[in-house]
Amino acid sequence: MHLTDEQLNEYLDNESANRAEIETHLDSCGECAARLSTLQALFADLDSLPELALSCDIAARFSPRPSLTPQLPRWLTLTAALQAAGALVALIVAIPFFSIMIPQIETPSFTTWLFEIQSLWASWLDQLSTFNLPTFQALPLPIMEMSTLFIALAIVSIFWIFGNGLLLRNRHS
Repeated sequence: MHLTDEQLNEYLDNESANRAEIETHLDSCGECAARLSTLQALFADLDSLPELALSCDIAARFSPRPSLTPQLPRWLTLTAALQAAGALVALIVAIPFFSIMIPQIETPSFTTWLFEIQSLWASWLDQLSTFNLPTFQALPLPIMEMSTLFIALAIVSIFWIFGNGLLLRNRHS
């Protein structure tokens, strides 16, 4: 059995714990002795090379520049923008529920226009809330007692959480 390159390198670096066994093997094995002398010649050649200064600083390419601000990945920026748009839509949908709490004030035409949109949303939500899911007598599930709006919001929330999980998982896996 021959010596490994690791054993020969440790022997040359005086790091080997079983130096006597390696020397005994080198005395009896010409192939390992030849490999050791090749390694010694290689290291001698490397040590004889002159020290040269680099023409450019390679480390500057890899060190962060303080003048540049780090940028988020494009997919994360897009995710944040889509979530902001989704939050805006959710706010617009929720406005009719809070318009009851806001005192009525004499408003300009833009506010009147916005109130008309709120009224349309409220009437749409009223129609949505009157929609009933079919009930099954054989399956008395508590989900059949929930409002349709609640079920729709729960489904949207589940898709939102699942979508975020897909978008934010490790991209390198």
